[in-house]
Amino acid sequence: MIGWGLLLLGLIGQWLFGAALATLILGRRIWRPSSQAGWLTSRAELIGLGIVLGIAGTSYVQFLWGLAGGPLARPTSIGWGVLGCLAGIAAWGLSRTPRPAPLSHDAPSAWVRFAATIVVLLFVSLMGQTLLTPQRLWDERAIFGLKSIVLFEDAQLQSADLLHPDFVQYHPRYPLLIPLAEQHIYTLLGRADDRWAKLLFPLMSLGMVLTFAGVLQRHLRAATAWLWTLVLATVPILAFNDYGFLSAQADAPVACYHGVSLLYLWSWLRTRRKEQSSDPRPLILAAVAAAMTLFTKDEGIALALIDGGLLCLLVIVMNWGPENQKLAALKTALGWAGLFAATVLLVAAPWFLYRGRLPTTTEMNYSGRVNMATLMAGLGTLSWSVPHMLGAMFLQVTTMGLQWWGLLIAGATQPRRALRPEQLLLLGDVLGALAALLVVGMIAPTPVEEHIGGSSHRFLMQLTPVAILFMAGQWSGDE
Repeated sequence: MIGWGLLLLGLIGQWLFGAALATLILGRRIWRPSSQAGWLTSRAELIGLGIVLGIAGTSYVQFLWGLAGGPLARPTSIGWGVLGCLAGIAAWGLSRTPRPAPLSHDAPSAWVRFAATIVVLLFVSLMGQTLLTPQRLWDERAIFGLKSIVLFEDAQLQSADLLHPDFVQYHPRYPLLIPLAEQHIYTLLGRADDRWAKLLFPLMSLGMVLTFAGVLQRHLRAATAWLWTLVLATVPILAFNDYGFLSAQADAPVACYHGVSLLYLWSWLRTRRKEQSSDPRPLILAAVAAAMTLFTKDEGIALALIDGGLLCLLVIVMNWGPENQKLAALKTALGWAGLFAATVLLVAAPWFLYRGRLPTTTEMNYSGRVNMATLMAGLGTLSWSVPHMLGAMFLQVTTMGLQWWGLLIAGATQPRRALRPEQLLLLGDVLGALAALLVVGMIAPTPVEEHIGGSSHRFLMQLTPVAILFMAGQWSGDE
């Protein structure tokens, strides 16, 4: 019973810690309910960000503590839970206003209530299905599960097993957000039970979906925002597939953190276009989420580079004007893109320093293969990989969902909206990520049929929230 009580304390502290981080980055407004009545619907952004940032933030502080030589033992995890509770309570206390804005007394529409109810029921279903089985897929056991057990048993980041290339197989430099999050669960429970470690992933799903709803409610009508939230919550590859949030693999968490990063970049660009405001806080949160994406899986490195480059180009375009203003537009773009890049690097720097000490294997050394000779030799792989990716996106709809058809049709039916900066960001992210995957297929040491064929559905899963957000921006009128 002590273990279950500590686990509950840890989860509450984790959420309150995430809420405190959200307050630190976005300010006190995150605690103010939206005009939409209803506890869940009016505070969706706060609840969602508390979950998402709480899981990532706890893993990150565990990592920093372990990097400094601190033990990853039960007292440490209890301490993080208590500190998280105190931080969250302090954030709530500081965010209260003497005269809070009156809430709308209008009951939420039947549709909003229905959508929110379905989201909660999906979370309960995900949680129940997840806890039915222990970790059983290759990646969740061989890449992440083993590391979390080693961290639990050795109670330190400097474990010799994590440096042994035979033990970690082809994945010695995989990021540690998931292993540290699972180790935190084991430490609170007092035993390594990989069934209960999987509860983190339905929580990530709920956090992503509620954050999506909360941010969209600031730009669209509540009914419209919850419509697209429900679309995201019911995408088959994320909600119902064995490789989605039902498993303890990293692809669905990448979809979560990358989706949150793009959501706040989209919101920042949209607000800048409509109101000419320059609030840096959404941009900073997007950068933090991008850093947590690369702390989840290596694909986050490429995604951060793509999004940072797109941000710079789009801000230049938004500020471009007469000849005497072009230099100012360039400075503005470099400033905002520099803020995004600096935040990502600042958060990710400790991980990269630690990563540099880990062993390498042949499979991991992609950067060493990027040269003109290898690229030219790999051109022939495109004749297989391009049709395969198109088939996975547009033909495997029962597994993948209809979001890629939706993205295509939304762009074709509203071409002028697709040229808005926030929409171009989403299109550029998808196209840039797909191009990066095809290049990796060209230079990978394994046959493209094995490399791309075995990972295409998981890679497309990571981009699914971006496709849904693009459709929402295309087919939803401005508030």
